[in-house]
Amino acid sequence: MTDPYRILVSGWVGADNVGDELIFRSLATKLADRGAAVTTMSTRPEATRRLHGVDAVGWSDAVGTLRGIRSTDGLIIGPGGILQDETSIWNLPAHLHRVFAARATRTPVLGLGLGAGPLNTASGRILVRSALRSIPLTVRDEDSARLLSDSGLRRVTVTADLAYGLPVPTAAAADRIVASLRPFSGSGGLVPARRSDLRTLSADARVTAAAAALDELAHRSSLPVHLLAFEAERDARHHDLIAAHMAEPVTTGVATVDTAFDEVARSRLVVGMRYHAVVAAVMASRPAVVIGYSPKVRSLARRLGDAGLLVENDPASYHEIVDGLVLLGRDDRVADIRAERIEVEAGNDAALDRFLSSL
Repeated sequence: MTDPYRILVSGWVGADNVGDELIFRSLATKLADRGAAVTTMSTRPEATRRLHGVDAVGWSDAVGTLRGIRSTDGLIIGPGGILQDETSIWNLPAHLHRVFAARATRTPVLGLGLGAGPLNTASGRILVRSALRSIPLTVRDEDSARLLSDSGLRRVTVTADLAYGLPVPTAAAADRIVASLRPFSGSGGLVPARRSDLRTLSADARVTAAAAALDELAHRSSLPVHLLAFEAERDARHHDLIAAHMAEPVTTGVATVDTAFDEVARSRLVVGMRYHAVVAAVMASRPAVVIGYSPKVRSLARRLGDAGLLVENDPASYHEIVDGLVLLGRDDRVADIRAERIEVEAGNDAALDRFLSSL
């Protein structure tokens, strides 16, 4: 076709999560480089237009969604960990109803850079299989591929998270530890997670245990701690509570899609609970202590090998964060992992090229 491709993206954009904005930026850049006109679903369309320079349709705008599907040349579902029913039973229907609408209008669909799981309910697995059958999918890790295969899907290719397709950060290492933690999140309820888990935070066991572990790590390394929020509304409050319980020098900050990689690069060691804080550590060639609050984060920790340390998300285990001292100086090992991840992520480009050439 001679006119620009018109592509509608349905991921999770505009919700103040830097990780989601990073992977959308990567996708939007790939599409722009191929001459595509991009429209994305967004929880905050105006903010998305300003931040990414693309058109956006409100997440709950049913008329705009139907108009977008009818006028697009292709729908991309993803990127990110949207194929899960852990945060709410409504998560899968909210994302996948657009796929069903695209099927009804014979609009081609591609799943790109997806994360899958947990799928805790039989109805969730049935919905994923029904929506995505015969659709080509790329997923960011082997665990996602295995889960989708077990759910009956066959056109699944393992690539890597789209954030590995972004430019490598140029900021030099600095004498500090960057930590990106998150508050407790409930799962599987009838109320969407963004409403149910904004509970009153207090100096509970997670806060005091994290503060004690970071204090000990800072003391023994002689490095101050910088607490970097990847989701401002939730993480910053949690970080403030942790900082209030620390004795060693500590600062706090909020990452943006433009600053996240460089902020993480300005460190010697990363303590990450947020998935994309750990991805940023890999892109910056910094070793990481990974707090395994979810399967996706534990999978990422395994990828790091001896350049990473997995700590269980249990206050009784947080003292093991201090064992991350042994990781200092292993930047070269992370650089090798980065090179491998960037190479594998190129599989998303190949899938995108095949999709666009078929339109």
